[in-house]
Amino acid sequence: MGIQKFKQFFTGGNEEVAVGADNQKNQLIAGGNPSYMEVRRRGEGYNVLTSAAFAALTAVPTTVTRLEMYNNGSRLAVVSDLHLWRLIGSAVGLGENIWAMVTTAKAIPALTAQTLFSMSGKPSIVPTATSEMVTGIGTTIIANGWQAYGVGAAYLGATTPGTGFHVPIDGKLIIPPGTSLCLQVTASVTTAAAFHMGVTFDWVNATVEA
Repeated sequence: MGIQKFKQFFTGGNEEVAVGADNQKNQLIAGGNPSYMEVRRRGEGYNVLTSAAFAALTAVPTTVTRLEMYNNGSRLAVVSDLHLWRLIGSAVGLGENIWAMVTTAKAIPALTAQTLFSMSGKPSIVPTATSEMVTGIGTTIIANGWQAYGVGAAYLGATTPGTGFHVPIDGKLIIPPGTSLCLQVTASVTTAAAFHMGVTFDWVNATVEA
């Protein structure tokens, strides 16, 4: 893109635009708006939280995912955050953690509709078996590199609602068409606690390079 086109693109006219670089020729940019403002302004950001609480695993996840997000469309679903909330606590230091992975190409999972809530005030979406995003709960998948995300939480408490946390992903996880994002939770016990888990993502008109 030529400098004149660069000016027109960013200013809508021919006004001069200052473009700076350091000694290593890295372009210097100062953002004028808060992070994510523009991507949320486009109205393609959604948040989902599991409707029912569930128990954690006590080992690395394998072939069962607690929440499956299947991209049944043609755009990329770009993950911005993962989040977890402890509904029921325990007198044991739980140390819960989120695990995530992206599958290879697979079939559409059995539908358990989990409502997608807009991050910019649009109506919510209840997925169907043919929606752009299909949600599943407790589905069977093929393991494809589970990874733990975030700093595990821990506290001593009773069976009352407890802590929650979110993990900024900022696009490091993407869901290409025909694949799924899979989420699970691990902790020190399986029966003395229960959790809700979710993900925030944006639809982006882009493709994965071959």
